Amino acid sequence: MKNKLDQAKNSTKAPSRRDFVKTGVAAGAGLLIVPSATAFGSTANSSLGLGIIGCGGRGNYDGGQFARNTDVRVTALMDLFDDRLESTRASFDKIAEEKGYAKISQTNIFKGWRSYETLVQSKDVDLVLITSPPYFHPDHLEAAVAAGKHVYLEKPVATDVHGCHRVIKAGKQANGKLSIHVGFQKRYDEGYRTTIEKIHAGEIGDIVLGQTFYYTNDLDRQNKDGMPELEARIRNWVFDKALSGDILVEQNIHIIDVVNWALKAHPVKASGICGRAMRKEVGGIPAEFLCNDHFILTYYYPNDVHISFNSNQFKNKGYRQQGERFFGTLGVSETMQSSPAKITLNKEQGIKVYEGPVNLNTGIQVKMKALVESIKSGKFENQAEQGADSTLTTILGRMAAYSGKEVTWEKMFKSDDKWNTKLKLDNLGSNSAVSMKG
Repeated sequence: MKNKLDQAKNSTKAPSRRDFVKTGVAAGAGLLIVPSATAFGSTANSSLGLGIIGCGGRGNYDGGQFARNTDVRVTALMDLFDDRLESTRASFDKIAEEKGYAKISQTNIFKGWRSYETLVQSKDVDLVLITSPPYFHPDHLEAAVAAGKHVYLEKPVATDVHGCHRVIKAGKQANGKLSIHVGFQKRYDEGYRTTIEKIHAGEIGDIVLGQTFYYTNDLDRQNKDGMPELEARIRNWVFDKALSGDILVEQNIHIIDVVNWALKAHPVKASGICGRAMRKEVGGIPAEFLCNDHFILTYYYPNDVHISFNSNQFKNKGYRQQGERFFGTLGVSETMQSSPAKITLNKEQGIKVYEGPVNLNTGIQVKMKALVESIKSGKFENQAEQGADSTLTTILGRMAAYSGKEVTWEKMFKSDDKWNTKLKLDNLGSNSAVSMKG
């Protein structure tokens, strides 16, 4: 698919955080927020009902972490496919039985691409988990906020600039009323948090260069022989540019978010390339929408800080590594997913001043507990803008790689670029509650 990209002029000054918010939020009438019971703290001593929009692998993983590590109980499910609803329902009914909660009511099982509108209105739902294909995240977030429901929104928050603008606006509507968390678990990991705190405290001096990467395996295909093309495309959404944002936006965003976090900024501009060296076709995905399998980028941050980023999704089962390395005037920090985080100073032979554990499974549990506590205490946390900032950073890199030209943040942000999925979702079936056994 061809994006609307023009050659960007060089820029030497990054827009301020105030400019970012001011530019991103259009004037006009806001969403109508209908306060839920949790907005007034009435659930301070009771469990929260969780509605899951998108019952794939991530929905089951995130929902399971909530159900097993907090007092949240899964009360509603929405998906496009019967098999996903049935298996997810069985899984969470088992957890509910173990914890002494009621099983999911038949009236809270929803099928159809617009059935999320009914789920968010359920009196049994206090918190909405959004793990649908990212293209739909703005729709689902807006509906949840308008219904007065707290949200755990998986990354990325959108797949295009237009969607990010909508997320920023919805986040503004929720400020002070609702909690919105975005799925960046590294920000709650002990090793990552301690390392970034030390960077912000000046322990490695001023960052002058960054080396970052996300090398991983190819992903499993979800289509089966004889499956209709529309269904195959939806099930294989991680390979679809419009639905996922491409691998840079959907998966590599975890690395880019850490860079923004460490530098307390987003980039001024980006340049790079991408390609499909090994990924030639995926069932159900039209060629114009097929994701790339590698990116090579340079991000330019304020104060002339250069960050390299490389990624792939190859069939290299024997090699998988992700991480960030920041070079400062006084030392170097390293945060790798498969090894301890550490900081080493630029002394003779090097002096290691910090080494700490990295465990992202624990990090996501800490994050979910923090979200639940923010809801119950009434000290609402809103990460919508941060999530949009990191998503836009990946979109900036994608625009540069697709065009083969340097693209500035200002040009990207003002473009309001929007994908067209060319999907006829009404052909997938009913929008009403599903009739299933049990």
